Amino acid sequence: MTQITSIKQQVKNPERVSVFVDGKYEFSLSLDELLQQKLKNGDELTKADVKRLKKVSTDGKLKLRAMEWLLNRPHSTREFRDYLYRKKAEPELIESFIKDFSKRGYLDDRKFGLWFIDLQTRRSKSNRAIRSKLFIKGLDRELVDELMADQNDDELKRLKKLVAKKRQSARYKNDELKLAKYLTSQGFGYSQVRDALKIDDAG
Repeated sequence: MTQITSIKQQVKNPERVSVFVDGKYEFSLSLDELLQQKLKNGDELTKADVKRLKKVSTDGKLKLRAMEWLLNRPHSTREFRDYLYRKKAEPELIESFIKDFSKRGYLDDRKFGLWFIDLQTRRSKSNRAIRSKLFIKGLDRELVDELMADQNDDELKRLKKLVAKKRQSARYKNDELKLAKYLTSQGFGYSQVRDALKIDDAG
C-alpha cells in the first residue's frame, strides 16, 4: 500500500491540486474531481487506485480541453466526435462527453446548423454548396431540409452580390462566360446564373 502524503493547490491553476503519494508527485485533479473521489491526506492507496486516479486526471484534462474547443465556436456532433477520436479518447469516453455537453447545451446540431448557414450565406455561398457542407458536418437530411427551408428566396440576392464582387476582378471583368462557369462550379444553377447576369446588366 502507498499513502497520500500531500495535496497542494496549484499556483498557476488554483482550480487544480497536485497529489503526492509517498512524498512524490503522482497526478493532479480538479477541485471537483478531488471532492468526487473523496481524497484526503493520509489516505492509503493501492497501485490499482493510483492507476485509476491517473486516468481520472487524464480524462478530466481532456474534458476541459474539449469544452474549451467547443466554446471557441459552434461545432457539430460529428466534428466533436472526430476531434476526440484524434485525441485518442476511448469510445465510451467520447459518448460520455457527447451526452454531457449536449445536455449542457454546448453541443447542439441545430444551433450549429443555424450558425453555419448564417456564416456561409454571408460568404455568398449557394444553397447546394451549403447543404453539401452540412451533410459533411454530419447533420441528417431531415434537419438540413428544415434549416434550409427559408434560404431559397435569399439565394438570388447572394448570387447577385457574388456577381458584383467577381466583376471587380480582372479575371472575370470582361469574360462573362468564364464568370458563368465559375458561378455554376460554386453550386448555383445555370438558369439562376443566367438570370443573375441579365439582372445585373439591367441594373
